[in-house]
Amino acid sequence: MRLGRRILYYLIGVVLGTFMVMFIFGDRDIQCSYFPNDRVLYDLRKKEMKLESGITAEDTTGLGNALHRANVNFKRTIKEDVPCNVYFLEFEELAKTFVIENCDSIATLQKVEDLSLD
Repeated sequence: MRLGRRILYYLIGVVLGTFMVMFIFGDRDIQCSYFPNDRVLYDLRKKEMKLESGITAEDTTGLGNALHRANVNFKRTIKEDVPCNVYFLEFEELAKTFVIENCDSIATLQKVEDLSLD
């Protein structure tokens, strides 16, 4: 079999395989990031966000962007002896730190602090 014909058969197989995979797995929300920061942000994004009393609409400016691009400060994270984990999302673009309590079915924005770069 000539080289040109082999390449043609290979490309036909790749195209058919690609269409088959797209047909079977088409509209799924598949995320391939397993880093701890990305997993925490993804978990917070899929939950209902509740605001603690005293939080104003001005304080929540940039929260949507922070849930996509913020850095989770795991040194300040509170995970022990509490029913819900408390995460500190540091969003450098707005110089804010969002303190979010993450429970099983709901996430609560507890307070918003100015980001102190120590």
